[in-house]
Amino acid sequence: MNWLKNKNKKNVLLISSNQEGAITSNDAVFPFPFLSLPLIAAEIPSRYSVQIIDERISRVSGKEKADIVFITSLTTNVYRAYELADIFRSRGIPVVLGGVHVSILIEEASRHATSIVAGEAEGLIETLLSDFEAGQLKPVYKSVSQINLDSIPFPELQLLNWRHRIFFSPIQTGRGCSYDCDFCLVPKLSERKLRLKSLETVERELKHLNRFRSRRLFVVDDNFLMKKERAISIMNLFRQYGYKWMGFSNLSISEDDRFLKELQDSGCISLFIGFESLNAEDLLLKNRSYSSMDAMRQAVSRIHNYNIGIQGSFIFGFDKDTVNVFQETVKFIQETGIELPHISILTPFPGTPLFEKMEKENRIIHKDWSKYDMSHTVFHPKNMTVEELQQGYAWALKYLASPTSIFSRLTNRPGFSFHFLISNFSLHRSQTRLARSLWNPAVQHSMQKRHLCLY
Repeated sequence: MNWLKNKNKKNVLLISSNQEGAITSNDAVFPFPFLSLPLIAAEIPSRYSVQIIDERISRVSGKEKADIVFITSLTTNVYRAYELADIFRSRGIPVVLGGVHVSILIEEASRHATSIVAGEAEGLIETLLSDFEAGQLKPVYKSVSQINLDSIPFPELQLLNWRHRIFFSPIQTGRGCSYDCDFCLVPKLSERKLRLKSLETVERELKHLNRFRSRRLFVVDDNFLMKKERAISIMNLFRQYGYKWMGFSNLSISEDDRFLKELQDSGCISLFIGFESLNAEDLLLKNRSYSSMDAMRQAVSRIHNYNIGIQGSFIFGFDKDTVNVFQETVKFIQETGIELPHISILTPFPGTPLFEKMEKENRIIHKDWSKYDMSHTVFHPKNMTVEELQQGYAWALKYLASPTSIFSRLTNRPGFSFHFLISNFSLHRSQTRLARSLWNPAVQHSMQKRHLCLY
């Protein structure tokens, strides 16, 4: 919908905030597309004109034409969301804040918002806009029940910047997570329930996505592969409509050769797998059967045998982690040829069991949300100092982002793909900049004297 040609319509501005100057490990020229604001846009009646601005791509000046503004953010960007909300409200424009952080800390966010949307926004937008038209916006909007996913309109992806859509189209076939990781809010928000779209709805959405250029999908479900027979049916649809795809999984798929072959035949490019910890005592429930690094290596090898790439997530700072964890993790990533590693620092986000536990133990250092970006240490670890955790992360990030490291782990893989080379180098600059900004020469020198973080 052309923003400028609809002068007689009220203007809705949807913003994803991002702190100016902040450096994160996943900054890329072509960021992954996101669904939150396109899904809200799809709920907005046609009597409105809608614009989406993602501040990772273009900045909001605060002077934009708008009759009502919706802002979403991550915890680390919530101060920017509050800043923008204050600017628009000073112009007499009502502001609706939403997102996970806002949903958890409603009282904090309410100081900056006209209204708060707590939890899922779908099913609330038309009521909210009717209240806006009547001049009777409520302080908080919250669904009394979880929405049926088949009733949600398809996201208005065309409103995203072209840089979001050039490589991947996002699709969601289900919501929720039945696992109970203490550092994650998904189980709490979903009540550990898994909601699924029907195959008919998924097929209609694939037909809808055909109008976009990309022939690659990113399946954003937390548990797309949990129900295998259903996943196979959907993967058959991906193949039927000519899509290759990526999605989330866990190591248990390595135990099923039939399923791995189905993944391969369906055009699976890679899987995002949460290894999280190599320490057997800190392994998450979803990977509990892999109680040693050797077992994990074998699982990775079995997945690679089907030419499926791995985006591996590793988190530093669990209670059993020592200063050896950084070098051990980097060695594991390099030896197994994990194509695209994602490393981070354990972060106790507000509302999680981890946050509550650490607050009771007086281990939270501060509540400066701008540092809750999974790249800064915001708590006291048990078996290393704050400075060692921070520097160990910076060293591992710098090492894994180096061209030598990238080529080494990719060229050792028989299924080496140009796609993974581009993916790694699209993140190289931001990861190197972040590592340099966090670098502590004195702590690095101290660790090297103990034969840590050497290569």
